[in-house]
Amino acid sequence: MGRLFFVNSRGSDTWCTATATKSANRSVVMTAAHCVRRGSSPANTNSTMVFVPNYSKGKQPFGTFAVRTALTPRSWEEKSTNDVSALVVDTDRNGRKLTDVVGGQAIAFNRAVGGPVSSFGYSATHPQLGEQLLRCSGTAKKDNDMQSIPCDMSGGSSGGPWLADFDAATGTGVLVSVNSQLDSLQPSEMYGPVLGTVAKAVYTQAEHS
Repeated sequence: MGRLFFVNSRGSDTWCTATATKSANRSVVMTAAHCVRRGSSPANTNSTMVFVPNYSKGKQPFGTFAVRTALTPRSWEEKSTNDVSALVVDTDRNGRKLTDVVGGQAIAFNRAVGGPVSSFGYSATHPQLGEQLLRCSGTAKKDNDMQSIPCDMSGGSSGGPWLADFDAATGTGVLVSVNSQLDSLQPSEMYGPVLGTVAKAVYTQAEHS
């Protein structure tokens, strides 16, 4: 897991959260589509994206990985649905591929919603201000094409992983969603997309890029 730095479509420096995943090219990072471009407005695309795994209070223990390709579903670009993105990153300055350096989380598609889930993110809440990785834990509930868990992380945590079967000793689990949005009426409820056929197609395209 790491912090994803970028310049947004308005020219401001900001960030989201992203996750290295196991992939054929050993270079795929998963995050939220709205961390890449505005929904229903594909011209408003972010730029200069850099993934920093295990970022903490300015420290970059595994270096940085520049994003080469950012893929989002057509349904996000046209209808603001399926808020998930697969990023392909370049090698580091030593020529090493991402998951050869940091490992990667397993990812599951079309998995039944339910059971305990841990969500992570570099939330902009005080006093962390995005400098620390925070965690929420709860039981996932289905809500149409979304799922929810109790969590009050705010901006900056977007794109952070939802890990089922999380093992705190190893820091690994199975990626089943990403932080998408807080409930406007219940700001202690976080929503994430169900990773189905669309998400799998985006991921597959990325891992063969």
